[in-house]
Amino acid sequence: MKYLKKLFGFFGQESESKQEVTSASEVVNEVSEVEATKPQEKSSTSVEDSKVDVSVSDSLSDKENGDAKTVKSKIYNMLIVDESGSMSGLTQVTLSGVNEIISTIKEAQKKHGEVQQHFITLVTFDERNDNKVLPIRTIWNALPISQVNEFKDYRPQGCTPLYDAVGDSLRNLHEKIKKDEDATGAVTILTDGLENASRRWSAYEVKRLIEQLKEEGWTFSYMGSAHNVKDVTDILSIDNAMEFSHDMLGAGNTWKRERASRNAYYDRMACCASFEDDSWEVKKQRKRQSANDYYSDRVTPDHIAVLAPNEVFVFGSNIQGHHDGGAAAWAMQSFGAVWGQGEGLQGNAYAIPTTAGIGVLQEAVKRFTEYASQNPDKRFLVTRVGCGNAGYDVDVIAPLFGECVRLENVSLPNEFWAALGLKVDF
Repeated sequence: MKYLKKLFGFFGQESESKQEVTSASEVVNEVSEVEATKPQEKSSTSVEDSKVDVSVSDSLSDKENGDAKTVKSKIYNMLIVDESGSMSGLTQVTLSGVNEIISTIKEAQKKHGEVQQHFITLVTFDERNDNKVLPIRTIWNALPISQVNEFKDYRPQGCTPLYDAVGDSLRNLHEKIKKDEDATGAVTILTDGLENASRRWSAYEVKRLIEQLKEEGWTFSYMGSAHNVKDVTDILSIDNAMEFSHDMLGAGNTWKRERASRNAYYDRMACCASFEDDSWEVKKQRKRQSANDYYSDRVTPDHIAVLAPNEVFVFGSNIQGHHDGGAAAWAMQSFGAVWGQGEGLQGNAYAIPTTAGIGVLQEAVKRFTEYASQNPDKRFLVTRVGCGNAGYDVDVIAPLFGECVRLENVSLPNEFWAALGLKVDF
């Protein structure tokens, strides 16, 4: 019940227009029919017929008085990982990334144990000339996270049956949990190449299934490299995507950002905990709300004229705190920066000294990172610190902010993200 007060304001009243909706089980059954040569449209139901008022403000008093009890959300975490030959150069960073996600899920189980129960499914896929090894391997199948140990068995080779891996995995998990109104799927896909080996599923069929699972409150994220990620995610109807450079830097940072986004998602799910008297439609609405913007906007705008109440303008300053030019002058003019203060929070701004050498700058960025991690309620908009009057190249400064990738409340300039091997703004 300690999450109740967080609920207020989290949901607004939803009014959905009439639209054609197909149940996910119908999509699954359609694809599984061998003789079906073309997907057929199923009969539809109107969302308007089952529209409900999901505003929680009217019912908060009853729930706060103990008239309803929270129920545990069952979160089925699914990782679908490319194991084709082109991933061989990223073997170690992929193993490390998957194990970081396992650790993140275990931490969430401890943190939100009162309202969440976590499971994990890990699927790897490739198409190799080895009849002894299945092209799609399910390492763990909806296993309670407490029973999961380190992931070690990852041996990239072969081609990329992406659609078969995604379609089969989603169908199997949905069949397992579709009758449990407290269950939802959180799916992450990692691949470094385009589909080139699927035999059972088409892009159209996978897209239809994903769209229906999203309607049920599932969330999807896509981490891609060495191909046009935007084109693929548009085809598959996946809204949350990152594109990483095909090297250790980009792959490592994409796992860092995935971990930050995942933590934020678990927090949102905890804040909108369901209750015994909630209808299934209300529960689905809460799941959909939590799934929105899984990868939040973390790109600092080129021009910042105003700040939201919780936002902080992060700028480069000289060590003396003489804010007489560039972003520093704007910070003093508009956001409360203090003349003579060369570092730290001042008004709605945060100064990082850039003129006393790269060593001093590096230590100041570490202190900023620690401050940001201790203040998750604030959103820090990092400008091109050190790349103006201080004269440093982006490739020198951006890596200093590498640990900020893990912090969901820190935004960086697009140039910094690119230098860190990530494209996050499509």
